[in-house]
Amino acid sequence: MRMRDYRMEAKTDVVPIINVSLVIVLTLMIISPFLNNSDLEVQLPEATTTETEDQDKVEIVMTADGRFSVQEAEVDFASLPAALADQFVNAPSRMAVLKADKGIAYGDVERVIAVIQKAGAPRIALATEQKTGGGD
Repeated sequence: MRMRDYRMEAKTDVVPIINVSLVIVLTLMIISPFLNNSDLEVQLPEATTTETEDQDKVEIVMTADGRFSVQEAEVDFASLPAALADQFVNAPSRMAVLKADKGIAYGDVERVIAVIQKAGAPRIALATEQKTGGGD
């Protein structure tokens, strides 16, 4: 009896890699809506807007009861300039996005905009809710 030479072929099975990748993608898709929610509740004014492209930005939230947050870290008005300066010192091209409650007086919003400008923000955007419905 003669022994046959058998060759072993090395094959990479990609099915487990694909399965793990799909599970990771699905997990990220499920949890991603919860990652960007701020703890402070703000009712934004409505306006017809254009979407901004995803870019490096600093979010400043101003609530109707006078609370502030910078990048989801709550601060008071006295420490707002220092918190904003920290955000723009290493990234001077970042855009500041102010999310102010629609019930806040314009003068108070203007004061915060002045603080943002002094902190070194090259551009400031005011966040609004997209208008729904017909032509008012």
